[in-house]
Amino acid sequence: MAWRLTGASIDLAALHAALFDIVERHEALRTRIAEVDGSRYQEILAAGPVRLDLRDFASEPGSSRADRAEALVAEIETETMSPTVSPFLRAVLARFDDSDAVLVLMAHHLATDGISLGVMIRDLANCYAIRIGRGTPTLPVAPQYRDYCDWEREHAGPASRVAREYWRRQLDGARFTAIPTDFPRSAGLPESTAKHHFLLPGDVVSAIDGLARKSRATRFMVFAAAYQLLVHRLTGTTDLVTAIFTPGRGDRRFEESVGSFFNFVPLRTNLAGCATYEDVLTRTRRACLDAYSYDIPTVQIFAEAPQLMEPAMADNGTAAVFESVPDQNPITLAPDGLTFTRITRLLRSQSLCSAVPDGALWDVNKDPSGDGIGTVAYKRNLFSDDTVASMAADFGQIARDFSASPDASAGLL
Repeated sequence: MAWRLTGASIDLAALHAALFDIVERHEALRTRIAEVDGSRYQEILAAGPVRLDLRDFASEPGSSRADRAEALVAEIETETMSPTVSPFLRAVLARFDDSDAVLVLMAHHLATDGISLGVMIRDLANCYAIRIGRGTPTLPVAPQYRDYCDWEREHAGPASRVAREYWRRQLDGARFTAIPTDFPRSAGLPESTAKHHFLLPGDVVSAIDGLARKSRATRFMVFAAAYQLLVHRLTGTTDLVTAIFTPGRGDRRFEESVGSFFNFVPLRTNLAGCATYEDVLTRTRRACLDAYSYDIPTVQIFAEAPQLMEPAMADNGTAAVFESVPDQNPITLAPDGLTFTRITRLLRSQSLCSAVPDGALWDVNKDPSGDGIGTVAYKRNLFSDDTVASMAADFGQIARDFSASPDASAGLL
């Protein structure tokens, strides 16, 4: 993720020290997976300095600052990070002038998730304020990832058994709805991940928010309902099993923690008999609420439905996941007035980006401008660029139709 830092000159020594502070505060950023005689375990290492690269954008003419910031994010995302060399965090600071810069944080997914990056930037801003003598320690206690592991084991009792029984019933006879691919796995094409960005106009997003309020749903649920329709139209299936990510944190105290908490959860939604978009939303909302209520580790869900993912491993099919990681509000340091604002308006598609394990990962979020910014990260050995662009365009049209006429029925399924 990237943030624009504006309003005050940046003390580089203090920024570097603050990066060290968050590595020291959050063990996950220095925890690697070790192995001895085939047995794997978490090895927590001592805190060390974070690599901070500096760029001077003041002397680069031509494109706008926003364009240069977006190009920097895309460039950093093509780089790699070792899963064994701690800390699992690096930073790049590109300065336009004394009061305007871009800060990009890159972290290994073994150590962080999307929510964690929001926690980290808040902690970084706080630690930076202390380092420049303009703040006092105000951060809440941050439980460590190993504390979460202990909590999860303690709660693997009656509640977990009830949840497993729910998933056994819910996924009885179910198979994941695989997305048809352009290229079979057997073709052996080189693996890489690309990213396609698309925009939903602000009036569409505003209408979707209104529909969500009217339906006692969330914006994510409306977008997820539109995605369900897209998958139906791609596959012809009405008994859909798609996938979402939940925060996976289990207890509110872990909202302050950094780690790879997110949980892969199957969403089974039967669209048979849906006559309107509102019907699709009603069923998607119910499926989401149930999935949230019975959220347990993915491996436990799969244990209750061992055949679930077989279609997603076929030669000409794959899985896709639909998610939405909320944006953070700007963070302002007083009295210096340095503001951290996340850069969300990224619309430049990329031929190479952070890897997804397989298939595709969809993300749709609301930009501060009011527009919706959509992203599809996809495996290029499975999908052509044109196919992904077409799917994104179809999703955008479904979202428009959904928001404009939620009670429409013609040609729905």
